Amino acid sequence: MKPEQIALMLIDIQNDFWDPIHGDPALKSFPENVKKLLSISRERGYNIVHVRSTFQPDRSDWMLFYRPEGRGQTPCINGTEGFEFADYAKPKEGEKIVEKKTFDAFINTNLDFHLKSHGIKTILIAGLETSVCVLFTANTAYARKYLPLVVSDACGDSKNRHENSIKMYNDLSFKTITTGQLTDDYQSVKELIETFV
Repeated sequence: MKPEQIALMLIDIQNDFWDPIHGDPALKSFPENVKKLLSISRERGYNIVHVRSTFQPDRSDWMLFYRPEGRGQTPCINGTEGFEFADYAKPKEGEKIVEKKTFDAFINTNLDFHLKSHGIKTILIAGLETSVCVLFTANTAYARKYLPLVVSDACGDSKNRHENSIKMYNDLSFKTITTGQLTDDYQSVKELIETFV
């Protein structure tokens, strides 16, 4: 397993998605876990991909009927503060940014081309929200023959939705790891990757 064959994909860690849920006690460690995950991945030379949603103010490129709970307006309008990455998940120069207009980061983007052109085999997936964009993207990664490893403690959602998504889809369309495994039990992660890649 070569570090350059592993990508870290952070999905939708943007102010408009983070601000409404950041007070949830279940998400208290989320920012620190994301920072730790980014730091580990940068140190090890993984390919870093930041995915963000972007929409126009007139909703002309918004999804057909989806309305985010608890939000009165379309999130992540291009150029607004809500569109920006949260402070703890900001890209560094040279890290790939993928912009999407659906739940799935592979749809109508150059993500697949980027991953294939860099020889990526395994994707560490984290971000917001577990039951929506993380799940949809992990499913497509699996269908496209990547090994998706959802970093469960670096994903955010309501407690029930997060737990149910992990329970339902772990071992079906992704494998689950934690930031602790990446730092303290990396051998188990390496063995997991080598089993499937």
